[in-house]
Parts: sequence; C-alpha cells; structure tokens
Amino acid sequence: MRKILRWTLGKKIFILILLCFSLIQVLNVTLDFHREKFHAYSKINNMYNVNEMCEQLSVLYSQKYDELNPSFYEEISQSLKTEDGYKIESVFVLNPDFEMVYNQREQNKTYLTLRNEYEEYITILIFDLSQISLDEQKQMENILREHVDDYFLTIDIASPTYDLVGNNVSMTIEDLSYLSVNGQVFLDHRQNDEKIHTMHFESYESANCFLSAQGFYLDEYDNSHEDNYQKHDAFIRDCVSSMFPRQAETFSSGISSLEEKEDTIYSIHCKPLISKNTKPIENSEFGDYDVQDVDGYLVFYTYDLNAIGRITHQVIYSKMIIYIISFIVCIMISLLISYILTRRIKKMSQATLSIANNDFDIYLNEKAKDELGVLSHNINQMSQQLKTTIQQLNDEIEYVKKLEGMRKEFIANFTHEIKTPLSIINGYIELIEAGKDDLKKQQYLSAIHQEIEHINQLIMAMLDLSRLESGKVELHKEDIDLEDLLMSIVETFAPILKKKHIHVVMGDEFPHIQGDFKELKIVFQNFMSNAIKHTPQNGHIYIKYHQGILSFENEGKPLSHEQKETIWDTYVSSDRQGTGLGLAICRSILELHGFQYDVCNSEKGVEFQIHIL
Repeated sequence: MRKILRWTLGKKIFILILLCFSLIQVLNVTLDFHREKFHAYSKINNMYNVNEMCEQLSVLYSQKYDELNPSFYEEISQSLKTEDGYKIESVFVLNPDFEMVYNQREQNKTYLTLRNEYEEYITILIFDLSQISLDEQKQMENILREHVDDYFLTIDIASPTYDLVGNNVSMTIEDLSYLSVNGQVFLDHRQNDEKIHTMHFESYESANCFLSAQGFYLDEYDNSHEDNYQKHDAFIRDCVSSMFPRQAETFSSGISSLEEKEDTIYSIHCKPLISKNTKPIENSEFGDYDVQDVDGYLVFYTYDLNAIGRITHQVIYSKMIIYIISFIVCIMISLLISYILTRRIKKMSQATLSIANNDFDIYLNEKAKDELGVLSHNINQMSQQLKTTIQQLNDEIEYVKKLEGMRKEFIANFTHEIKTPLSIINGYIELIEAGKDDLKKQQYLSAIHQEIEHINQLIMAMLDLSRLESGKVELHKEDIDLEDLLMSIVETFAPILKKKHIHVVMGDEFPHIQGDFKELKIVFQNFMSNAIKHTPQNGHIYIKYHQGILSFENEGKPLSHEQKETIWDTYVSSDRQGTGLGLAICRSILELHGFQYDVCNSEKGVEFQIHIL
C-alpha cells in the first residue's frame, strides 16, 4: 500500500497534466454554456424584431400619446403587430404607482385546440370560446388543469362546420354550438339535432395561462404542462418597479433588460410615458426628466420558457457520453505524456537493477543526444561487456557439461541395447561348442545371425539419428505421389500382413506433396511397421487423408499418458522387436520438413497423424 501511495515523479506529472486537461474541459463547458445562453438572449430579442418595435414605440409616443385612455391602448395593439402578422401579446401599461392598467393579452380571445386521430390522418381544430362567459372559462381551466396529464382526454363538441371538415387538416372554427368537458356542459346551442363528436384535448390558451396535453407545445425539458401568464406579468412588473427611479429622482430614457427566474429568460423593454408639454430639467447634460412628469410605463417582454434547463441539458447532459469519453481520453493522454517523460529514467533504473541481477538483455535507447542518451550508451556498453564475458564462461561450462552428458547417455543406452544380443550370441556359441547335433548347430547359427542383424540395425539407426540431429542434412524435395508411395510400402509389408491376417484399408484420395522421397519413405515405413507390430491377428490398419492430415490408425491397445509423453524419445520401445529409435528418427525427419505430427488414442486403437498441408 505504501508503494502505491508513494508520490513518484510519474504520478506527479500525471496528476498535473490531468488537472490541466480537466480545467480546460471545465472552461470549455462553461464557455459553451454562456455561448448558448447568449444565443438564447439573442433569439428572444430577434424573434420579435425588438429594434423595430422600439422604433414603433418611439413613434407612437411622440405622435399619438396624450393620456392613458382606450384610444391609446388601441394604438398600442395596432403598432405592435409584426410584419408576418404575429401579434405581440405580452404588452401592458403601468401607472406611475406601477399598477397594471392595461394588459394586451386580456384583449385576446380564448381558444381550445382539439385533435382527432384516425389511422394515418390527424385533424387539428381550433375553437373560438368567445361564446362562453369568463366564469365558465375559469371553471373549464380548473377542470383541464386536473386532467392535463391525460394525453387522451376527450372533449365532446358540435359545430355546423365540423361536418364539412375533411381528414388531415388544421383550421379554426368559430361556430361552436356544443361543448362538454369531463361530462360538464359549457355550451349547447345545437339546432336540427346536430351530431356530437368526440375529440382529444390538445391545448387551451387564455389570458391567464396556456395548457397543453403532456406538454405538447412546451419545451421538452419542462416538467409542467402549464404556462402561467400571470406569473410572468407579475415578475416583469416587479422588475420594472425596481429599475425605474423613485420619488425626487430623475431619468433620461427607457430601459431594456435581460432577466432570469426559475430557468426562464426574460427580455424586458419599457418606455416611460412623459406628460405632454413637459420639458427636461434645466442644465441637465442628458436631458433628464423628473419622475413626477411620468404618466405611466409602456412595457412589453418576450421570454424563453425553461431556457436554462434546456441549455444545461444541451450543453451538459446530452453530451455526457462525450464528456466521459473526453475525460477518459484526457486520462490516457496524461498517462501517455507521463509515460513518455518518465519511461527513460525508469528504463535506466530497471536496466541497472537487471545488471545487478545478472540480466543483461535490456537495451536502452541511445538516439537522444542529451545527458540521458550518453548515460544510456554507457550503461549499454557496460552491460554488453559483462554479458559477453559471462556468456563466454557459461558457454564453456555448458559445453563441457553437454559433452559429459552425451558421453554418459551414449554409453548407458548403447550398453543397454548391445548387452542383450551379445549375451544371446555368447550363449548360442557355448551351445554350439558343447553340442554335437548338426541340426541344432544350424539353428543356433541362425539365431546368432538374427542377433547380429539386430545389432547392425541398432548401429545404422543410431547413425541415421545422429545424421538427422546434426542439422546438416540437406533435403532433396520433389513432387511425390502420396498414394503410389503408400501403396508400395504396403506391398513391401505384404508377407507380414498376410501372416498376421491384417487388412489394410486405404482412403479414396491422396494428394501430391513436396518432400524428400527417401526420408519420407523411412517415416511411412516406421509408422507402418509400428502399426503392424501393435495390431492383433485379423485386425485392421487404416491409412487415410483428410483436410491436410495423413493418418495411420491401427486397432489395438490404447496408449497410456506416460507412453504418449515419451513415445517420440530415443531408446523407447515396448519390446525387443525394434531398436527404440524409429519414432525418434521419424520426429527428426518431419521437423526437417516442417510438418507437424501427433499421436492419440482413437475409438479403434492408436492413430499417428502428420499435418502435411
């Protein structure tokens, strides 16, 4: 634990770089947030062409304002229409005591929007609720507030125009004759038994609020389904009253301000209404007026509902995966830079420690021409000199040990293999000397001849193995018809096969291969001889080729785990019928050809495999 918590140079560099990257990331997020916030400010100003409206207010004030009266309010309504026909509704007038005396939104009609979905068609109808009294409208608002979360809230309506409306349209209907919300009837002027239709609630807009089903028209990050206009008006009025001068103070012009409250951004524009024929204060540098000369305040505002929440989601939450990936990348880059800066020192430390532990295989990079590069060169030179000296000593020791081991192994193995046939020969010679029967003598001489042949095979096998293991054998590769070679080998063993009544089953197809014909013939003969030796009377030997693997499978007793581990070693034989060198010779020849080989137990017995292709 102490080692992990130890402040190494690499950890210090890593933490320093990671902190720098993290601060940059935090700064980037902060700048993104303020940039998006600035765009939101610009959007709510530019959405309604604020500059043009301010100019219209100036003209209205200078030409038509006389006093706060209905005619002036009418001029306000006409002047604040935008070129595209959109009418600014968030406009009101305050008296000198900042009490609201006129609200443009209260002059607007109340509308109920319903939808009807049929298969792929959606019909949107907007109904004018001017026929319903204000008290009934408030009752309807309360009912809609209670059920606004129900996206499939149904409302019953009837209208002469409705029967003429087609599918997949959007239009306004002003001749509503019947309206029922949640079972309560608010209007029933039907004539001639007009048919009542059921539609789904979409939205409701009045001077007080804007309600929508499941927040359909509100921002997707808003959890509410209601936009309370009175709440906005009260906030704007408080802002205006706090920004304009009080009693015995002066001012020179109107104000424009950007405010925030409860995640909503407001753009406020207010112009004081100066009494007619009022003159600026004498000796005023900016033409200031006394607050006593103000008849009221003309105010309009625009707002972006839940803009801060939307910007926060857009800048932070929606990009959380990117930030996490960026943080991971920062960690990786910090680790990389820390590694680059400290790896040379670590390598030198590891190199000197390795040299102290007699490990001279570490090589330090000498490309850098600085002090560390020179030190690396000296360490490498010292390491190589020590390695060369120690390696020479070890090579000499290993060479002496190898010679001694080879000598002992050769003597032990050869003595063991020669001892038995020599003892047999010696015994038969004694029998020949003591015997008088010529027939017996002839049998003894035949047995001596067999033992001499066995000794000769052993010596020739040892010479072949020595030749192959020396690594100086040059292969003479040629194109070999594998089927012809195997057939000739089977014919060679025909007498033995006939004697033991063994059946050889050959596969259907064998490919042509590249290899040394003479050496591979030795391998196949050894495999065939070994298979015959371990196949019982009336057994079968299967020679087949499949997917690049040539196999010799014989029926018989399976191999034990120990036998499979040592079967390719020298002088390993289960009886005296062989030299114990055959499979070791096969191993050397196959390795010279680059062929893989294996032995395994099969369902029938034992299978030797050669991976030829």
